[in-house]
Amino acid sequence: MKHPTKIENCLYAFLEAGPAGLRQIEVASPNQGYRFKQLPGWFWSSCLNTDVSRLGKQGIHIARAADPFTRSDGGQANFYRYWIPTRKAADQALTLLNHYRLKRGAEYLPVNQALMLVEQFPVKSEGKF
Repeated sequence: MKHPTKIENCLYAFLEAGPAGLRQIEVASPNQGYRFKQLPGWFWSSCLNTDVSRLGKQGIHIARAADPFTRSDGGQANFYRYWIPTRKAADQALTLLNHYRLKRGAEYLPVNQALMLVEQFPVKSEGKF
């Protein structure tokens, strides 16, 4: 069986991160990327906005808002936080994730894990930031 693709890891990271979402600084390093809690492995990306755009082209809605970061020297760095805004969007992300899993010879995520991931999202979009 093949290893998960980057887009598959990206989908899973957004689902697992829940409504809190992700920002570039949290996934920027291959040594300190987003570590999965439920699966072995991690997700890292040098260009999260490109990954978000790619998901958008596949019909997955990812919300975004400015989320500045204060550096250790007190200066500000500008980042965006990205997240799945609704349960419907999370369900669509799960469907696409399972499509990629099947394509590489893996099984769908177990039902209880899939429910846990999707049900943490609000039924309707909530304002953020």
